[in-house]
Amino acid sequence: MSGVRVLERLYGAAPPPFALLRRDRADGRGPGPVEVLFGEMDTVGSLEEAGPVGTSPGPGMLVLLPFRQMAVHGLPCHDDHTPLRVLRISERHVLPEAALDAHGGGQIRWQDVGFTTDDAHYEALVGEFAASDAARGGLNVLLRRDCTAVLPGFRPAVAVELFRRLLAGEAGAYWTFLVHTGGERPTTLVGATPQGHVAVEDHRVVMNPLCGTYRRPPYGPRTGELLSFLADGKEGEELAATVDAELAVLCGLAGPGVRVEGPFLRRMAHLLHTQCRISGPAVASARETLARAMFASTAVGSPYAEACRAIHHYETTGRGYYGGLLALIGHDDRGREELDSAAVIRTLDIDHLGRARLSVGATVGSRSSPESEAAETRTKARALLTALTTASPARCGPGAPAADPEDARGPVRDALARRHATLSSFWTSGGAPAPRGGRVLVLSTGSEDLASLVHMVASVHGPAKVVRYDDPDAGATLSRHRGPVLLASGPGRPDDPDDPRMAALREVSASLVRGRRPGGGPVAGVGLGFQLLALAAVPGTRVTARTGTGLGRDVEVFGRRFTAAFRNTYAVASGAAPERHGTSALCLGPDGRELIAMRGAAVRGVQFRPESVMTSCGADVLRSLLS
Repeated sequence: MSGVRVLERLYGAAPPPFALLRRDRADGRGPGPVEVLFGEMDTVGSLEEAGPVGTSPGPGMLVLLPFRQMAVHGLPCHDDHTPLRVLRISERHVLPEAALDAHGGGQIRWQDVGFTTDDAHYEALVGEFAASDAARGGLNVLLRRDCTAVLPGFRPAVAVELFRRLLAGEAGAYWTFLVHTGGERPTTLVGATPQGHVAVEDHRVVMNPLCGTYRRPPYGPRTGELLSFLADGKEGEELAATVDAELAVLCGLAGPGVRVEGPFLRRMAHLLHTQCRISGPAVASARETLARAMFASTAVGSPYAEACRAIHHYETTGRGYYGGLLALIGHDDRGREELDSAAVIRTLDIDHLGRARLSVGATVGSRSSPESEAAETRTKARALLTALTTASPARCGPGAPAADPEDARGPVRDALARRHATLSSFWTSGGAPAPRGGRVLVLSTGSEDLASLVHMVASVHGPAKVVRYDDPDAGATLSRHRGPVLLASGPGRPDDPDDPRMAALREVSASLVRGRRPGGGPVAGVGLGFQLLALAAVPGTRVTARTGTGLGRDVEVFGRRFTAAFRNTYAVASGAAPERHGTSALCLGPDGRELIAMRGAAVRGVQFRPESVMTSCGADVLRSLLS
């Protein structure tokens, strides 16, 4: 069917459900062609109800996952009843962009454009969170605000024109898309998202964590400004925290050999973002991979579960499709499963009456400036609206914007290389050395995804078995186990007298300290696990608020200097304790009181997170804890 006849089907008063997509190519060679998808649109309760994909080459279904699907993972979210929709693809056509240009250029009326809350309200929200104990402990959260508008006389043909304008005026997107659900009260999504989420290609699962935003000045980036952005510790930590959160997801979906690449720059028309690429051998089906990877940390925050709870607290309404996913599931030419997905951000959500909502957000942490974060949301909204409201935008070219002249001179590449060099060598090498030790029992404190920690344990020592602290058989399992025990981290204050979880963890930790012997393998702890063991093993230890802000700290641990990731809100102090307790050596912070690490034959641990991409020699630290 000719491109003209395909497009004619989109311009009627009530076209069938359809989607227009332009996606990044899997091989990284820029964007692919414009795809037109037709099919039947269904509403389902879960991905399992979506039905079979079929075996023909190409995409078989397009899935629209709303943010409220977070509840499937037991995480809190406001239920706004936004449906999970599936476009069962019956036709796929490929068009040149020129075909859209031939139909474009029509006028679009915009009315009542503006944010639903003013800057002062959003700045107060950012300030409140930034001052919280959770933020001081390393929690980063994307807090949204909404910009609304009315498009009088809206019809699907208007959405096609909006899509055409995005293709021309907003380059560098991972997906540029239009999805029209059809029916009596259709929803239409039009967007240009920089955030690819999870993909399965050539038997490898890939994720693209993105965080950090540089607002491109009208005159274009200057080398000094861009270098300052790349050297900003806050921006670097936010990206590293996002990578950590995505690693925890990917390690549950991949076999040995997970690798982190980057950071890279993703250039949009008005913004620059930093992102990484993480990948590993796929071990799950495309549909299971998608179900277990909901949603992108870029649109949520990290640590993930805590960020979800913060969003539920600070945001008072549901997100609709914002922060959710669009996903294509199908097969390649050799019959292998394929998955490609993108986060629904930088997206206009339009109802059947032409009422439009554009949600934007900024990632907020302890070092956030309320004024700067508000400015970032304005820039993100303005960038998309500028492209959408310009009838004849200057075309940015078929791919991402051309490299800025400053990039070609080398300083920017050198700055990115320096950022890469600070990351954990374990993750950047993708190495999976043959483990030499026996099985490790990892004791979960009940509220963190431990997949990246378990992946590192299996790589540096031996296979790991995870047991929750409150499992009815945990006591018997611990008593039978003769190898190392690793008490994992999690949120909370270890000496909280009113928290039943902490009371149970203190009892377990004390039992481990009393009952372990060197011949039975050491007991080690990281983060909260370390704090619990220190309280049980070192007299006079007390809990304090963590000093300083930010996640990364340069530390010296038993004569070795490196950068480590500190994520817990609280720390433990040794009081006037010496640098040794019995047969255990204690490592204190610069203030001479904060306990950073302890090393003994039977009990040992570190306050920081060895599995974090920010801990430069985390694999070596973890190996020494377990040996």
